[in-house]
Amino acid sequence: MKVAVFFDYANIHAASKELHCKVDYGALLEYLADDMEQRSLQVAYAYVPIDPRQEHAMDETIARLWKQGYIVKSKVGFIVGDTYKCDFDVEMTLDMTRVALEMDPDIVVLVSGDRDFIPIVLYMRDKGIRVEVASFDNSMSKQMSYKCSGYISLDTLIHVQNDTEEDDDTVEEMSYYTANIEVKEEE
Repeated sequence: MKVAVFFDYANIHAASKELHCKVDYGALLEYLADDMEQRSLQVAYAYVPIDPRQEHAMDETIARLWKQGYIVKSKVGFIVGDTYKCDFDVEMTLDMTRVALEMDPDIVVLVSGDRDFIPIVLYMRDKGIRVEVASFDNSMSKQMSYKCSGYISLDTLIHVQNDTEEDDDTVEEMSYYTANIEVKEEE
């Protein structure tokens, strides 16, 4: 089966920070397009927001994502109070539509729990494309979980490693084990 992946970096990164874990995005991509499961990766896009106050802060992350197999699309956000806003919904929706029409994937995997993507998920499903959504439970829209073809809970992938450092900045590592994946199918 041909697989196309669309990864909302800001959504997943924020959810993983809230859970105090770090995501291995390369391992995640390997799981989502696992040849052993007859899932052949056609394309993987990652959408990475750029803080306008620190335009090069994400350079290392972007380089790592490219090396891991993603086509990275970045955009400089705009300042809103003490933070910044950078919305990729339109770009992601356009890319998903283009890929659906030009590449004809069997499965589209949206790595985001944002309910703003429900219209494109329903459009894809109307076109006969299976749409799986991968997200942490803390950032997964309940409405989205009902409307996608299958939900991959990233919470089931968290594996705590004991770090030798004992400071407050210690981060739990996330490992991916296919035996621990919970995919919730539509009813």
